[in-house]
Amino acid sequence: MSQQTQSGIQLLIDARIADNNSKDISAGDVREVLTAINESFNGPIMIYHGQLKARNGAGSFVATIKDYYVNLAFFKQQNSGNPTSGTNPVQLNTTGVPGAPDGSPTITLQGGLSLKLTVASNVITSMEVLKIGGGVQVGSVTPYTYNGTALTFTYNGVITHPGTGTGVNSRFVLSTSAGEGNHTEDNTLIQASAVNISQQIEYIKNQMMTNNELNSYLKGVTSNDAWPQNVTLWRVA
Repeated sequence: MSQQTQSGIQLLIDARIADNNSKDISAGDVREVLTAINESFNGPIMIYHGQLKARNGAGSFVATIKDYYVNLAFFKQQNSGNPTSGTNPVQLNTTGVPGAPDGSPTITLQGGLSLKLTVASNVITSMEVLKIGGGVQVGSVTPYTYNGTALTFTYNGVITHPGTGTGVNSRFVLSTSAGEGNHTEDNTLIQASAVNISQQIEYIKNQMMTNNELNSYLKGVTSNDAWPQNVTLWRVA
């Protein structure tokens, strides 16, 4: 069976499992439909979209990373049971919330982070990351008052810049998950375009250099600093 369009799959569903009033839907009918769906969705999966600006020197020529979409399954995982860990994509400054009721509220922070907290006995015992988006910038700190307690959330991100390497040698490090493995030249497709550039382009490069290292660099002819790019990453099966 080959890939089918959405309308083709719908026709197959109507033909094989339209209803079950006569109790004649077989395991083979269900398998045929599920196989068609599975084989029709074996293309690249979008795992990331953001704006990346390479480091182009010392001083103000720093790298910046803004995340608009993250498929959480493909990057480092939040240690939900240790909300203050510095290795988490989202880090909480403190877990004490005096007077807060027990429960599992969902909060949305300005900047595009959606989080689920678990509170028990005036302590945040767990923090899950539900969604990353909105152009949240790596390194940003967001204040939030929860039940009268002032909290801060630091976004450490899933893509980082190690602070070494400038210009064409600037590198972004892509974190990984145990389930989906490394980001490689073979399994990672890159789409990139300038966010906004008002001069002739001198140099542009978007390439996986080695496992989990991305070179994304755009420079104009007359500017001293790099320019940001819209970067979308796709994972190939």
